[in-house]
Amino acid sequence: MNQLQIIQHNGQRVLTTTQLAEAYGTDNKHINDNFQNNRKRYTLGKHFFELKDEELKSFKATTKISGNLKFAPVIYLWTEKGAWMHAKSLNTDK
Repeated sequence: MNQLQIIQHNGQRVLTTTQLAEAYGTDNKHINDNFQNNRKRYTLGKHFFELKDEELKSFKATTKISGNLKFAPVIYLWTEKGAWMHAKSLNTDK
């Protein structure tokens, strides 16, 4: 696993879905499926941020992160609490 690049958003340390998947030894689809299946348990602003429209455009312009997010219409950023919630339900070795 590569060193994770921590991103600051709204005063919180966050990870992209790709970074979270890499950290837990899975793929984006597994993270997204887990989120969709348990969405009612995740709180916007506490567990994740959903960037779209102008907020997404600004984020892409001001944040340098690895991965191909150029054409992504929505990006989810996971807080530490959100990452822990994924860890509880993903059942990976990491």
